[in-house]
Amino acid sequence: MPSRLANLWDAGKARTLSEPERLLYRSNLLGSDLRITNFGGGNTSAKVMQRDPLSGLEVEVLWVKGSGGDLGSMKLDGFATLYMSKLEQLKQLYRGPEHEDEMVGYLPHCTFNLNPRAASIDTPLHAYVPYKHVDHMHPDAVIAIAATSRSRHLTAEVFGGKIGWLPWQRPGFDLGLKIGAFAKEHPEAQGVVLAGHGLFTWARRRSPGVARVGRGLRRNEDRGASAGDPGGRRAGHHARAPRQDHGEGAQGRPLR
Repeated sequence: MPSRLANLWDAGKARTLSEPERLLYRSNLLGSDLRITNFGGGNTSAKVMQRDPLSGLEVEVLWVKGSGGDLGSMKLDGFATLYMSKLEQLKQLYRGPEHEDEMVGYLPHCTFNLNPRAASIDTPLHAYVPYKHVDHMHPDAVIAIAATSRSRHLTAEVFGGKIGWLPWQRPGFDLGLKIGAFAKEHPEAQGVVLAGHGLFTWARRRSPGVARVGRGLRRNEDRGASAGDPGGRRAGHHARAPRQDHGEGAQGRPLR
């Protein structure tokens, strides 16, 4: 039987790190186990207050995994950094789903501190969630729910209303607005399952939703085991072995 996912977040270590370093620590841990997300998949973010190099004022900056790279092995230079104020201004330029591609071209204009790391199309999915920390993962146990025709019902059954559900949609600006609207309209929610895609979770604290979402994932594993499927993979997805090649990251991770 596959080993169960565990919450191995080291709060003591996290307290010694800066905000960007905590984001990197969280990202490496999440990416260290292929049951949580696939190689090169998933992304993480944190909204951090930093001093603007021109004005000298404290401004809110979105640190989000940039295009390319892998969560388990990335370094700080793997994050794109963008002014939140400019990302908010993009809402005024958005002309609807048929103009999604043009919004990607605006992202470089939001770059903070001349960071050369390109922002990905998932950036709006993090920017517009009104919480400081956001993680997007593809856990086996959640894909087993998201990939079924009953994914909405199963999400409610497994997570008991703490995790919401949205239908499949191509990642981009419109989906970012919808996830943000969902989070605002459902303040009790700790995340959302995207049908046919994966899981978004969020929180205000520096280790977002680790235990809460972990309990939900373990409930799904137990549910699958009781039905004769010890990996909780009733949609036909096979468990992926944990990665052991990232040193410290392989020793502990926040379960998301």
